[in-house]
Amino acid sequence: MKGRRTRSALVIGVASVALSMPVRSQPSPSAVIAPIPFAEARQIFQVLREDLLPEALKARTPPELETMWTRWVETRDAAIRQRVVQGDEDSVINLLLFGTTFTKRLRPTDSDLEALVTRPAVGMAALRPRVDDFIAAVTSPGNDERLQFARGVILRAGIDPPTAAGTDQVRRYLEERIRAVAAGSTAASQAAGAVAGSLATSNAYRERGLSSDTSLLVDYGVDRALEAAARSRPMAAAVRRVAIVGPGLDFTDKLAGYDFYPQQTIQPFALIDSLIRHGLSDPSSMRVTAFDLSPRVIQHLETARTRAAAGTPYDLVLPRNLDRSWTPGLVAYWQRLGDRIGDEAPAVTPPATAGRVQVRGVRVRPSAVLATATRDLNIVLQREERPASEKFDLLIATNILVYYDTFEQSLALANIASMLKPGGLFLTNTRVVLLPGSPIRSAGYTDSVYTTGPGGDETGDRVWWYER
Repeated sequence: MKGRRTRSALVIGVASVALSMPVRSQPSPSAVIAPIPFAEARQIFQVLREDLLPEALKARTPPELETMWTRWVETRDAAIRQRVVQGDEDSVINLLLFGTTFTKRLRPTDSDLEALVTRPAVGMAALRPRVDDFIAAVTSPGNDERLQFARGVILRAGIDPPTAAGTDQVRRYLEERIRAVAAGSTAASQAAGAVAGSLATSNAYRERGLSSDTSLLVDYGVDRALEAAARSRPMAAAVRRVAIVGPGLDFTDKLAGYDFYPQQTIQPFALIDSLIRHGLSDPSSMRVTAFDLSPRVIQHLETARTRAAAGTPYDLVLPRNLDRSWTPGLVAYWQRLGDRIGDEAPAVTPPATAGRVQVRGVRVRPSAVLATATRDLNIVLQREERPASEKFDLLIATNILVYYDTFEQSLALANIASMLKPGGLFLTNTRVVLLPGSPIRSAGYTDSVYTTGPGGDETGDRVWWYER
C-alpha cells in the first residue's frame, strides 16, 4: 500500500526476558467452533444498506432470512474455502514469476507485468522461457517442497505434466493463470492508490483467491502497534490469550522471489517475540491460537509442534533485499526479531540468482513453538465459543479482511467481538466499517513505513486498533 505515512520509528532497548513456557499448548477443551447465529446477523441486516448484501439475501423479509440462514452459511463457507484453492493457484504463479531456484532467467520487471495486461501477447512472449523452465521443474520436482506443491496443484486441475499433451495443457493453464493474477494485481494496485487507510482500500481483494503467503513487513507494523499499546494502556504482562487469524505460510516472496529456504510461518513467532519484548505478556502463561482455513498452514504448524515436542527447534530464515530502501525502523526490527524466543542460527547462503540479499537465521526454541495451537476456522462465518474467563485478550488479523466485502467483514467483526474479552484489542491493517450497535469501537491506529523510494514514495501499513 502506498501513501504518505508517519516517518517516526521507535527502537526501544528492553532487557532480555528468559522464555519459559509450558511444555504444550492445546485449544481449551471447553472451546468449540460454532457458526455465527442468526440473532447476531439480524442486527447487521437491520442497519446495512441492501445494496451491500449478497444477491441471495436481498429483498428478503426477516422471517425469510432466518429460514434460509443456516443453508446460506453452509453454502458460503464452501465457497470461501474454495477460494483457498484459488489462492494456492496464485501462489504457484508467484513462484513461477519470481522464483530463483528453478531457472536462471531474470525475474519480470514491473513493466513486464504491466504488459501482461496492456499487451498480453508481448508480455507472455517475454515470460515464455521462464514458463518452460517451470514446466520442466514441476515435471521432475525432486525433493523441492515448493515444486512438489506446484505439481500437486497442477494435478488437481486434471493435468498430467509428463505427457506431451500434458505439457501443452500445463502451458495453457499457467499462461491463463498468469494473466488472471496480473489483472487482479493491477486492479488491486489501483484500489490501493486511494488515500492510505481509506475505506476504498478495505476490500480490494474481495474477488481474489485467499492467499496463504505472508511477509515480515506487516509483522513490523504489528510490533509498532503493540509498542504503542504498551506505552498508552495499563497492559503490563496482561496479554495471556492471543489469537491470530490467518498466520500464513512464506511460500515465495512476491517482491524478491526468495524460494531458497524451506517454507516457514513467521507471524506466530514474531508476535510472541513482540509481546515479550514490550512487556505485554508473561512467557510462562502466554497461549497463542492460530486460526486458518488452509489445511497446508495448519499441517505445517502441527508438524512444527510435533517436532518441538521431541525437542527440535524451528528455524526461521529472514532475508533482506538490499535493493529496496528499508526504513531504519524496519532494519532494526529485522536485526532483533527473534532474540526473545530463540538464538542466532547459521544463515542460509542464497543462490547468485537471488540478487543482493542479506540473510539472518533464527533458531526458535521448542517452548515458543509449543505455546501455539491451531484450529480450522472461517472467521467470516464461525467463532470459537469459550467461557468468559478464557476469551482472548488480543486478536490479530493482517491482510485477511481485505479479501471480503463489507457484509462479510461485518459478520467477521461480530465473530471477533464474541471471542474477545471486554477491553480486549483487535489489531488489523484493514479499516472496517463499524455499524451502529457494534460491540467493537475504534481505538486509534499506528502508522509504519516500510520502504522509501525515488520522489518520496513510501510503502507501509496503518494498523488499526479496535477495542471490545
